[in-house]
Amino acid sequence: MRFRRRHHRTGRASYAIGGNREGARAAGIKVDRVRIGAYVAGSVLAALGGLMEAGRVSSVAGTQGYGEAIIFAVFAAAVIGGVSLQGGRGNMVGAASGVVLLGVVQNILDLENAPSYWIDAIDGAVILVALILARVIGGEASAE
Repeated sequence: MRFRRRHHRTGRASYAIGGNREGARAAGIKVDRVRIGAYVAGSVLAALGGLMEAGRVSSVAGTQGYGEAIIFAVFAAAVIGGVSLQGGRGNMVGAASGVVLLGVVQNILDLENAPSYWIDAIDGAVILVALILARVIGGEASAE
């Protein structure tokens, strides 16, 4: 696979390591260094997200997020952004647009003091509309 100049060296190395660790090592990539760097970057971003969540709710519990359907929101944002749950390729712009759309809908409904069951119902409706549009616009393969 030929990479364009716009891809960063670290991204190409991470992609190669994810595909075949031994092949990447044979190609001269320092596999351990790149993996440790990826884990550190992920940990720092997770800590930043945890601090932001703690600042939002003003308290932190050991079971934070389990009863709040955060996983549903993550999958919903991914589906709305065009990421296929059956494999394939997504992009950061699509996933970010899904997060922004769900966040805007959530904030509007919160400001209107809508009951929580309506918020969940509207989130589900937005996901259904996104799936229907993906099937109609992109054909059957993109929605699966």
